[in-house]
Amino acid sequence: MKQKKIGIDAHAIGLKQGGNERYIEGLLKGLSEIETCGLSFTIFFNHKAKIPDFLKGNKSFEIERVSVNPIKRLFFDLPKNAKKSKLDLLHTQYHLPPHIGIPSVITLHDVSYFTHPEFFPIYERLKMNLMMPLSIKKAKKIITVSEFSKKEILNIYNVKRDKICVIYNGISNKFKPAGQKEIKETLAKYGIRQPYILTVSNLQPRKNLKGVIESFTKVLEKNENFPCNLVIVGKKLWLYDEIFSKIRNSRFNSRIILTGYIDDKDLVSLYSGAKVFIYISFYEGFGFPPLEAMACGCVVITSNTSSLPEVTGDTAIHVNPENYEEIASNIIKICHDTNLQNTLREKGLMLVKKFTWHECAMKTIQVYKNVLSLI
Repeated sequence: MKQKKIGIDAHAIGLKQGGNERYIEGLLKGLSEIETCGLSFTIFFNHKAKIPDFLKGNKSFEIERVSVNPIKRLFFDLPKNAKKSKLDLLHTQYHLPPHIGIPSVITLHDVSYFTHPEFFPIYERLKMNLMMPLSIKKAKKIITVSEFSKKEILNIYNVKRDKICVIYNGISNKFKPAGQKEIKETLAKYGIRQPYILTVSNLQPRKNLKGVIESFTKVLEKNENFPCNLVIVGKKLWLYDEIFSKIRNSRFNSRIILTGYIDDKDLVSLYSGAKVFIYISFYEGFGFPPLEAMACGCVVITSNTSSLPEVTGDTAIHVNPENYEEIASNIIKICHDTNLQNTLREKGLMLVKKFTWHECAMKTIQVYKNVLSLI
């Protein structure tokens, strides 16, 4: 039987924008490591992206280039390359080309653009509200990354339940407890001293970094001798001025460290060396950072909203992301309770083992084959 050709839009790789890049790189790594009988792949990278080592020399994968500009990519590059590569199916994140004559699959991580438009700049809201209804209608299947996101999609769009497939993300095995030597070298590189509280996210309103800063401030107001500083890791995304204003106006701003974007090697060390990881996002479709922190042996405080309780289970302390007193109290509690730290650390290390890119890739292959009527 003739091999079927799958096109996968991987333009997000190299953009350093968080979850979308994590997802597509992890999925490709999973696909590269499994037997994909009857399928071959054309991967669309942006023009500046480096090809991951795990794809080099793999005969099942061809590489093409597309623009990061969404208009050029969706209206010109992807349709043109789909014809050139004679694709049988196209898989993208969120948006599909409006004029594509082959079956397609989208991964829709969340619908925060619809439920919380205030967290997005106007151009992003317009793009999502114009493009998503068409993409959802055109897609043969929709992959999403949690049961929470599936419910949200069903609540908002006129979609049949069986059109949506829940496939959990994986956590890369590079996230594991780092050695003391690596931790010390990384902390010295960024001018960080232990103990510290860590948070990791793009700088944007949805991640509630203002709430993290406010909660940390309340901890220090209760006890100025509290030993931990706050370390914020992440790249500026959008609508971040209020975050910097909050830091500038804090009387404890000398206790807050901003590193900007850092690579995964250093991130593993920062996760591993942290006293506690805090992630009180208002809304997530999945939420990589809490699980990455757990994989590195760090205890986690996270939100009791959206997908985060589903994904983290009983391995984290769950808080109301708008109740800064509650968050501050739990920071103090976990920093002083060694038994609780040990319990959560052990549970977290066990939990992350169930999130693998191998499993994600296997289930995604089944979606492709279902759409192509191969099963």
